[in-house]
Amino acid sequence: MPARSTLVRIGGRAGRGVLGLVGIAVVVAVGAASTLVTLPTVENEPRSSEIVPLPSEQQRVCPGPLLTLAEDSTQAQSASSVGFAAAVYGAIDAAGSDFDQIRPDVTEISAVDDSSSRQPPLLLTVPVQDGATVPPLVAGSQSQVVGTDTLGGLAVASCTEAASESWLVGGSTDIGGSSLLLLSNPSTVLATVDVTVYGESGIVDAPGASGILVQPGEQRVISLAGLAPNLKSPVVRVSSRGGQVAAALEQSSIRGIEPGGVEIIGATATPALNQTIAGVRVTSAVAADTVTTGEGFNADTPSIRVFVPGTEAATVQIGVTSADGAADGTSTQVEIEPGVATEIPLSPLTVGSFSVKLRSDQPIVAAARTSSAGADGRDFGWFAASASLEGSFTVAVAEGPSPTLHLVNGGGADAALTLTPDRGSAVDLQIDAGASATVPLRSGARYLVSGGESVWALVDYSSDGLLSSFTVNPPGPLASSIRVYTH
Repeated sequence: MPARSTLVRIGGRAGRGVLGLVGIAVVVAVGAASTLVTLPTVENEPRSSEIVPLPSEQQRVCPGPLLTLAEDSTQAQSASSVGFAAAVYGAIDAAGSDFDQIRPDVTEISAVDDSSSRQPPLLLTVPVQDGATVPPLVAGSQSQVVGTDTLGGLAVASCTEAASESWLVGGSTDIGGSSLLLLSNPSTVLATVDVTVYGESGIVDAPGASGILVQPGEQRVISLAGLAPNLKSPVVRVSSRGGQVAAALEQSSIRGIEPGGVEIIGATATPALNQTIAGVRVTSAVAADTVTTGEGFNADTPSIRVFVPGTEAATVQIGVTSADGAADGTSTQVEIEPGVATEIPLSPLTVGSFSVKLRSDQPIVAAARTSSAGADGRDFGWFAASASLEGSFTVAVAEGPSPTLHLVNGGGADAALTLTPDRGSAVDLQIDAGASATVPLRSGARYLVSGGESVWALVDYSSDGLLSSFTVNPPGPLASSIRVYTH
């Protein structure tokens, strides 16, 4: 029989072992409980507020009258006005109350050469309205008919916003052609401008095209032939640093010893996969067998100039639709090499107005060209692609023959538009999804167009021997709202 003390010692060790197991069990139980019980949390959202910037003043630049360079070789860059351009402009608040309630301030942009024979371009400024949270809708356009020994035809142009980048599709510096680049700086900041010219053989090495200084409140005129001579199909990219510029291209031609037309070409829509030209006016039928010659297109053949700014070739589908919505003319697929300005004939076509839609697998820029001949001589017009208009917009109709508004409904639903002139009765218009329409306008009038979404618009003018157009584009984006967090 073991001794008592031995039993006691054995019992003590066993007791400590039992106590240890109990302690471990308590720890495990507590750990398990901690995994099953969700502890309370306290959350506090940071205090913040959204600041919506007030709208700033709106500005538009009318490019000014047609110009000609001095024949004196010692003053080859000195430009002189040929006649005068007449402008129509207006502004209206977002509610569409009355065009006469808001009157743009009109000032002049000086010519860089300070020539006394220059009519300066116009700068339209609409100040911020008291209490306004959205900017007013502003529009302006100008027109001019000229007939001299060297210039003849009709030139209309919209009054546009300045931008840091613009694409000009049009012009020619080939024999008989003249093109002037107009750079207007409406800002209070010096603009440093780089001009890149592309042609039918690719990019042009143009000394003097970089670092062009345009002083605040001035317009510079540059002969495109001085940068890139002997081009049949130029495409011009204008980019600026510092101040922004409004860029346009004046093109004129001589056919034999007679003027062959004149046009002021505004900026086309920026590079994109889809481009829409809302209206192209064809004044004489084009046969299916109309082809190009070894020297390029016949000057009277309707054509479209396409350019791919990237590095990969583009497959472009070109569809032409008549104003009444019926498929007509061309539906063509073409391969366009990158960096090369390419002309594509639009044939066959009947007399009338057409919309042109381009679908590409690479970003492109584009514009179309047609011509007109009649008792008043010969003229040509450029019809640029434009950006889509979301919501209400305004149209200012400069004086000219038979102004017509071309509309394309690019939305997925039918559009019910209302055209309200500054004088007279409103006109209601229904445009099916994907369809187009034309509306005659009154010269000198201003219109508010409401009720549409994803609409493309262009205004053209035409008569025997006179032809021109300008696009209607949305205003540039305003500053976005800012969320501010407070401590």
